[in-house]
Amino acid sequence: MKQLRGDSDGATHAYAVPNEVSASRDAWRWLLIGGLLLTLLYVVVPYGPLASAVYIAATLLAAVAVALAVKRRSQLFRPTAWLLIASALGLAASGHAIWFWLDLRGLEPFPSIADAFYLAIYPLFMAALWMLGQRSGRDDGALSDALIVGIAAAVPGWALLIAPYLEAPDLTLLQLFVSTAYPVADLILLPLILRLVFLHRARITAHLFLLYGMLAYLAADMLYAHGNSAGWYEPGGITDGLWLVAYALIVTAIWHPSASVEPCPPISSAELSSQRLIVLGAASMMAPAVILLTAGVDVEVVRVAAICSTLLFLLVMHRMAGLMRKTNRQAHELEKLSRTDPLTGAANRRHLGDELEREMSRAQRSGSPLTLAFMDLDYFKRFNDTYGHAAGDILLNELVGAWRPILRPADLLARIGGEEFVVLLPDTNIDEARQVVERMRQRTPREQTCSAGIAEFRPGDTAEAFLARADQAMYAAKHGGRDRVAFAAAPSQPHRE
Repeated sequence: MKQLRGDSDGATHAYAVPNEVSASRDAWRWLLIGGLLLTLLYVVVPYGPLASAVYIAATLLAAVAVALAVKRRSQLFRPTAWLLIASALGLAASGHAIWFWLDLRGLEPFPSIADAFYLAIYPLFMAALWMLGQRSGRDDGALSDALIVGIAAAVPGWALLIAPYLEAPDLTLLQLFVSTAYPVADLILLPLILRLVFLHRARITAHLFLLYGMLAYLAADMLYAHGNSAGWYEPGGITDGLWLVAYALIVTAIWHPSASVEPCPPISSAELSSQRLIVLGAASMMAPAVILLTAGVDVEVVRVAAICSTLLFLLVMHRMAGLMRKTNRQAHELEKLSRTDPLTGAANRRHLGDELEREMSRAQRSGSPLTLAFMDLDYFKRFNDTYGHAAGDILLNELVGAWRPILRPADLLARIGGEEFVVLLPDTNIDEARQVVERMRQRTPREQTCSAGIAEFRPGDTAEAFLARADQAMYAAKHGGRDRVAFAAAPSQPHRE
């Protein structure tokens, strides 16, 4: 079965869905509907034992559903990460059971054992998100970008979720630690979620469901933290329902057929999309905005915002420096490709032209010798017809590999046609060039032969004339029986009376 994957640029690409996931093609829909119905039931039913039972059952069923998917789907992408998520949901179910049991009996110890279960969820989620974000290739700045947004979010997070607890005089040290641990864990979790978004720009549906589930979990956490500090939170409402929505989305993600697909890296490793640039720009403005809004009111918030602003500036600079390095590297690679024959790795005609002009100018100024050889494989068409064009390509590669060790670093070997090569030999006279070319001819692989023509630079030569004389000499070698070297004709002497 084939499905289409849409990338962030709007393009679509096909990926193969393994046969073993065909059974789950419709299961994810029913699981999503079931999870949302349980959420609605919990919100509608008055808070009490029945609502608590529904909540615990929904969470426990989510943990079992994820674990069952890991067991049944042998080709699941990053199964270890999903096992960590299943374990986290199991901890959530245990924490809910303890919390509801205490709450329904009018016991409100803080912190309670339930908090230990809840806080243990975060390291498992963090490890799972990191694993799902692992892939071959470079990080492409995804982590830097995620940290930029995460640190920017830390400023309003501090102002709205952490600072109120720090200012509460009646909290013990342990209560303060647990109260602030939740928003701090959320602020650590946020960059990992964003890293997954930035890395997997491929729109794989399963990963989108997971990302939406994690964002719903963060939203529920933040609403609970703010509502608890402001005094408006009540159990059994929409805030608690958001956690159940998160669990339903996570279950939907693992049962979706595309959960078996490994994300493909983006085509351009240096791509910084306009959407991501907008996100980074907006994130970088968060800290200054908080400073402007709270200046003269809360000194601690201003200090945190100033520190985060400094970190954001450094991270943005680091990100831009990384993009510049990638751009320069790609430009260098592109320049190299533009001067290299793609089949053999020898120089191409453009590179030969540049080097020939430079060496001719140097020989003209200094009077140093400069020779050039045209070399052409004999009966190459017959070789291709006999063994195929793939074998011909292999022969050309082997030929360049055999000839290169004979040449000096200053010499240049260029492929200018199908089986035609030019060898540029600076500071080499005609006799020395003959010795070099003969050694090259003897190293021709696969018992093939080649013919060569050698010409020596003359003051006043143009590049075209220089190449033409070597080419004519090579054709003279062909007409003379092949498998030999011929020399360009010497200039005619003026007639003397």
